[in-house]
Amino acid sequence: MSSTKLFVNGRIFTSRPGDESLHQAMLVEGDKVMCVGTNEHVIQKASQAGSSTEKIDLNGSVVLPGIVDGHTHLVMLGAALNRINTIGLSIGQIQTALSDARKAEPNVKKLLGRSFLFNALGKPPHRKHLDEVVRDIPVFIDSADLHSCWLNTAALNVLGITKDTPDPKGGSFEKDTDGELTGLFLETAVVDHVWPYLAAQLTDEKRLQYLDDVFKSYLATGVTGATEMALEGLDLAALETIYNRNGGKLPIRISCHWIVSPNGSAEDRAERVMEAVKHKERLASHAPWLRIAGIKIIADGVVDSCTAYCSKAYHDGTFAKPIWPREELLETVALADKHGLQVAVHAIGDAAIDMALDAFEYAINVNGERPKGARLHRIEHLEVVTRESIIRLAKLGVVASLQPVHADPIYVPNWRKMLSEDERCDRAFPWSEYVEADALMAFGSDAPTAPHHCFPNIYTATTRQSGLDASHPPSTDERIKSLSRFCVGLEKATQNYTLGSAYSCQSSAYCGSLEPGKSADFCILEIDPFKNGLETLREAQEGVRETWLCGERVWSKV
Repeated sequence: MSSTKLFVNGRIFTSRPGDESLHQAMLVEGDKVMCVGTNEHVIQKASQAGSSTEKIDLNGSVVLPGIVDGHTHLVMLGAALNRINTIGLSIGQIQTALSDARKAEPNVKKLLGRSFLFNALGKPPHRKHLDEVVRDIPVFIDSADLHSCWLNTAALNVLGITKDTPDPKGGSFEKDTDGELTGLFLETAVVDHVWPYLAAQLTDEKRLQYLDDVFKSYLATGVTGATEMALEGLDLAALETIYNRNGGKLPIRISCHWIVSPNGSAEDRAERVMEAVKHKERLASHAPWLRIAGIKIIADGVVDSCTAYCSKAYHDGTFAKPIWPREELLETVALADKHGLQVAVHAIGDAAIDMALDAFEYAINVNGERPKGARLHRIEHLEVVTRESIIRLAKLGVVASLQPVHADPIYVPNWRKMLSEDERCDRAFPWSEYVEADALMAFGSDAPTAPHHCFPNIYTATTRQSGLDASHPPSTDERIKSLSRFCVGLEKATQNYTLGSAYSCQSSAYCGSLEPGKSADFCILEIDPFKNGLETLREAQEGVRETWLCGERVWSKV
């Protein structure tokens, strides 16, 4: 007989469309929500159930549906938790951090860092700055957005990259004015060279440990589902190992997008798409715990390193090209769409966004119309975006997969500088316009480009202030202050991180909101942002008291 639990005296936010109330009580039978409402109504329903019921007094605590991280990188996040954090550090400070790390582990074979910010370095990154403190072992430091990597000479040597090595398609091995390698890799130079090398260095057990660390951290912060946005073979094998070890489930539900590179011939790209199709079919029985939703395509770069594909020049007069040539993108998207794969396109610049929309429209024209929801493609990030593109996205039924942390004041100064502080900066991250256009929205962390905690992201989405650093003062610049018009309310931001993200990964039929018949996934908070104000969201992640998944308490502070 399934157990029945009655939760009373709470403040329960369901994320159900059109419902912004905070309800008192919820009845859970087995792994499903039976009803949500007033104490009186739900207690009456419990008495009608005719089974023994465990009564749990919430004592006024806020309950939210389980968070669904709409965009993350699981193994990369686990690895990042074990790397030297260089966010906000100057070159001198990074040198000190590397020296300290080397002294702490003198026998280490390589040093790995994360999250450097171009504007914080004080000067352009160059391998000579790293060589000054570490010459004998490789050093790899990821930028905060993961689209650049800074290497020392030893790292270049182990990769076999010289100044005569041709740039990869869609990427660059940067050189200085003397024609020498600077050690800065951009875009596919990182994806096709650094990532595979480091992945091969990672043992199976270490990869499993990273995933275990991530799952524990997610559950401790109210997350019950996530979308992996750059899946490769070794990571999939590790996820399958955990699935099998856990008796046919994962600690949280994971939807995955198989990454497809632009390299090679049309046949090579088609083979990568079909590889995703085969994995999707093979893992169908693993759903909803582990499933292949579709493919991931990185169509352009990022604003911070001037590699996002924009229609206007950057501050230095340069124009970036797309990583994927237009015709190749259209053909690959159409092929994936033909086989029922969900396509997620990383597109940050306005020109890349329009090209992604062209590709989705092309797929519809080639493969024909389908019932609503049967075709659910996505664009990731959408940072430099026009109002017209947002309206077009909404009409096509494409999901806007957004990461509010990218607009955190810690990150945006360099973003604005690269765009010459021009009129594009007056439309930075216009979240409210997606609401006005009735577009499908999902929020995600994009971890490890930033901490995976969702509540600071919700804070930024609702205030345009820093969710990562409480000491960061609000801007006094009137142009920046005017961006508050693009904020969304607390209720909408929470829906985007729950039901919206669940819908974006085609899981909303069974999770994402607390409604009758859906899985009883939720978190109980010690703070109440609805009552005590948005400032409490900065501490809300540590304020998660319990996380429940499928009607069972899977994490508790006590």
